[in-house]
Amino acid sequence: CTGVQCLIKQWYQRRVRGTSEAALAKCLVNGTSTDCTTKCLGPVFDGTTATGHSDQAQACAANATTACPEETCAECTEDDCNVLPEVVDYMCEEFEVKTNATAITAKADKITCKKLPKTDGECKTPSDTAAVADVAEFQGQLVCMACADGNAKCTTVSSAGRLAALILPVIALLYTLI
Repeated sequence: CTGVQCLIKQWYQRRVRGTSEAALAKCLVNGTSTDCTTKCLGPVFDGTTATGHSDQAQACAANATTACPEETCAECTEDDCNVLPEVVDYMCEEFEVKTNATAITAKADKITCKKLPKTDGECKTPSDTAAVADVAEFQGQLVCMACADGNAKCTTVSSAGRLAALILPVIALLYTLI
């Protein structure tokens, strides 16, 4: 917290509750709401991990100046504000190079990816210019994202577009039968 609101909260904690060090907020630590005198830290969404969350633990910062890089950490001062970001599953094809093969091919099983709710999941697929040596870019959670700008070795495919590609022919078939 900042400014007058924070000062009032600290005064209240010390005078009314009789605590020597004011708890500015309650932070989630291992899923339990805990008094915190600094700020709360929590993970941010990271679609390149199996959980969909960055490695930052839900915690109370050691001190007010504890570093919290935006790419991997969220900080806040409201009660229980460091909740895990909500994520939903979607599927992407994972790729491999079979023994003695000269091309990258899709594996039989798809990989489960994570995305934020109400967003399209993006899958990275190899383009015609991808070489066998590039297969690592198309394996594991690395397929659960868009291609980097200017990367001619891959194509970004929307998970929503893939679903539509499956459903539209079925709808057309049903329409012709009616």
